[in-house]
Amino acid sequence: MMDNSKIARDIIDSIGGDENIIRAWHCVTRLRFHVNEEAEVNVDRIREIPGVMGAQFQNGQFQVIIGNKVSDVFKELNSMISAETKDNQSGQKKNLVSSFLDMISGVFSPVIPAIAGAGMMKGILALMQVLGWVSVESDAYQVLTIISDAAFYFLPFLLAVSAAKRFQVSEYLSIALAGALLYPTITNGVASGEEGLQFLGLSVSFISYSATVIPIILAVWVLSYVFKWVNAIVPAALRVILTPTFVFLIMIPFTLIVAGPIGFVIGDYVGIGVAWLYEAIGPFAGILIGGLLPLFVVTGMHYGFAPIILQNMGRYGYDAAILPLNIVNSLAQSGAAFAVALRTKNKKMKSIAVSSGISAFLGVTEPAVFGVNLKLKRPLYATMAAGAVGGGMAVFFGVKCFGFVVQGVEAFPVYIDPDNAMNLVYTGLSILAAFVIAFVLTLVFGFKDEVEEGEQPILSKADDTDTAAAPEDIASPLTGKVVPLSEVPDKTFSDEVLGKSVAIMPADGVLVAPFAGTVAMVYPTKHAIGLRSENGLELLIHIGLETVNLEGKYFELKVEQDQKVEKGQELVLFDGTSITNEGYNLVTMVIITNGSQFPEMESTKATEISKNEKLFFKANN
Repeated sequence: MMDNSKIARDIIDSIGGDENIIRAWHCVTRLRFHVNEEAEVNVDRIREIPGVMGAQFQNGQFQVIIGNKVSDVFKELNSMISAETKDNQSGQKKNLVSSFLDMISGVFSPVIPAIAGAGMMKGILALMQVLGWVSVESDAYQVLTIISDAAFYFLPFLLAVSAAKRFQVSEYLSIALAGALLYPTITNGVASGEEGLQFLGLSVSFISYSATVIPIILAVWVLSYVFKWVNAIVPAALRVILTPTFVFLIMIPFTLIVAGPIGFVIGDYVGIGVAWLYEAIGPFAGILIGGLLPLFVVTGMHYGFAPIILQNMGRYGYDAAILPLNIVNSLAQSGAAFAVALRTKNKKMKSIAVSSGISAFLGVTEPAVFGVNLKLKRPLYATMAAGAVGGGMAVFFGVKCFGFVVQGVEAFPVYIDPDNAMNLVYTGLSILAAFVIAFVLTLVFGFKDEVEEGEQPILSKADDTDTAAAPEDIASPLTGKVVPLSEVPDKTFSDEVLGKSVAIMPADGVLVAPFAGTVAMVYPTKHAIGLRSENGLELLIHIGLETVNLEGKYFELKVEQDQKVEKGQELVLFDGTSITNEGYNLVTMVIITNGSQFPEMESTKATEISKNEKLFFKANN
């Protein structure tokens, strides 16, 4: 099993660091980069990284060949590179939800260390109070309270900086907007109960913006557009003085009159809406969200909970909606991973399951999710069931979390409630239930174990009907000329880096299924498709070279991922003439990507081939 995070980090370091990356994206088999300085890229070093199949400069790009795990490695790499690089990536259009989640992640991730440190301090202070080590009337308590509250009270300042970086606008102008929201006139007005101010006939309301989230993010987002507009109309010689002056004249009133109040109301109603959900259906909300949380992590949607958590922290001083479910999820992921470690016969998987189980136990679940549970599927289902039970218990007991910290067992101090000693007990019961249920269900229902080289697959009882026998033959998905691999102008394909391969120059634009099986993968740009036979053989069909750059133009997909297909069924229609006229080589690669499991398969020696004729076949068949 590849350590995707280490591979990603080693690639970034060998490319010359984050600062040498202009743009990063991926296709079906390789990571692709535009770099500032090609001389900074250590190609030989990258080729030596375990898990990397090859590396090359081609068509103005630097390409790192990973194979069918490329999307997993890219997820790790994408989390490590800067927001500026991410903004230039791939050029693929994202839907509104994806764009929102990317924005939330980009804005909140940088401030997590500050709020996590402050949150843990809150837990430590509560523990000291319960143990009688500090009195609430003491000066020490007041100082410790400042330490634990400062990051939350001045959260708009922290978010102003991270939002400025995300929206690519001046951090200093953004901080000034946060300063307007927390200016003494505003905060004193709130404390005294005054009605507000009037400016040009408009009302400036006195609102408490401490610990708020949405007002400053909304203001900085608008600032990013206003600054560009003002800067474009101000003469270059006067921009240093006049641009910030005009920006402040526009943005600070806008922030106080429009963005602040609107953002405050939105945030308030988000918190009210979540509270209503929990009041309306009680523990069922915990069951629902707790059960689905593993899927939220897989899709990245869990980042969307950050504003809700911080809104609750600012409004109530604790969160009882999301964080308790997070710690339940962490222990469920850990329990399933440890069960995999106990049951698997694969030494590499055992090692990964143990290390990722410990990681999840400490609140970092991604290694367990992507490296073990999602990969093996049934352990993920076990974590969902365990999360539903543990989440329902947490909500039923009314568990409260008093600090925004990594949700592992080390987070116990932030669950100490000086007014309710049982809060910590209920937390322990909820996470213990999640851990045990995930562990037991994974052991009981099992999973299809990974096969080590030279071994036969270890099957769970539910999988004992599966077979590792190769299909009798694999038909050609195209009609056309069989091109010698030595004539394919891409060494990744010509050297069969990805597996046993055949190259075909299509005579028409119809790609059909070469066997009965399942569509295992469909790339968004439609130029490549992955298939899995009923017997487990995995086939990658890549139409043309570098056709990922067409972004789906001239391709029509006739199937979807996970769809069952029959031999000869149409998969993709493509306009070969137009693709060729765009300057792309139409040679199509058909590759057995897990050929080590089927060493008996040989490829055709024919020079011309038609659909449904044998392309790969068993030796001596």
